[in-house]
Amino acid sequence: MESRMEQIKIGNTLVDYRLIYSSRQKTIELVIDLESGFTVKAPGSMSKEEVALNLRRKASWIIINLDKMNEVIRNETRKEFVSGEKFPYKGKHYRLKVVQVNEEIVPTLTFTHSKFIAHVPASVPESDYPRIIQPLFINFYHEKAEKVLNQRARMYLKYFEEKPSLIKVQPLKNKWGNCSKTNQLRFNWRVVMAKMSIIDYVVVHELCHTKYKDHSKAFWNEVQKILPDYEERKEWLRVHGDLLKI
Repeated sequence: MESRMEQIKIGNTLVDYRLIYSSRQKTIELVIDLESGFTVKAPGSMSKEEVALNLRRKASWIIINLDKMNEVIRNETRKEFVSGEKFPYKGKHYRLKVVQVNEEIVPTLTFTHSKFIAHVPASVPESDYPRIIQPLFINFYHEKAEKVLNQRARMYLKYFEEKPSLIKVQPLKNKWGNCSKTNQLRFNWRVVMAKMSIIDYVVVHELCHTKYKDHSKAFWNEVQKILPDYEERKEWLRVHGDLLKI
C-alpha cells in the first residue's frame, strides 16, 4: 500500500488530499471525514492523471462535502485543552499531551516537532485547563508569529523600494494584516497556524500596501508579480480562515 499527499485545483481552490494506492482496491473511492480530512483510495494500476480526472468529475461533491466538514469544525465546541486534542501550527495539526506534575509548578507549554506538551500541577482540575493552557498557546503562537512573519517579510523586501517602518504581531479583529499610512505593518498572530504559502500571501499582501493603499487593479497586479498563484492562496484563506483559531 502506497500513501502520499497530493493537491488538485478545483476552481480557484487548491484541495489537499491523501492518495492511497492499493492492489486490493478495484475502483476509486473518496472519503471525507473529520479525523483524516480528504482521502482518495485508488487501484494500484490507476495513473495519477486518471485519479485527477475522476476527482474533477466529482468536483461538486468534493467541494460540497469539504464545506460541510469545515462547517462542522467551525461549530465544534470550545477546545477543552486536554490530551489528544489537535492544534494547528504552520499548516499541520499536532496533538496536545497534558502532563500532571505532583508539585506546584508554573504551567508551561513546549512544542517537540511532533506534539504540544503542557505541564500543569496535578492539583489543577481538567475543568480549569482552558483557563490555564489557552494563554500558553496564545503566547506560543504570538512568539512564533513574530519570528516567522519577520523572516518572511525580510525575504520579500527585495521586491519593494518602500520598506515597512514597523513589523508587529498583535490581535487583529477580522483582519489578517494591516498597513498604515506610514507603512507600519501589523499581522494577526493567528496566521502562523496556516501553512507557509498562506503566511507568505498575507505578508506579500501587506507589503504591496506599502506601494498601493487600496485594492485597485494595480495593487493586485503587484501581488501577482510576486505570487502568480495568489488567487488560490486568497481563496484558501477565505474558505479556511475561520478554522485558524483556538
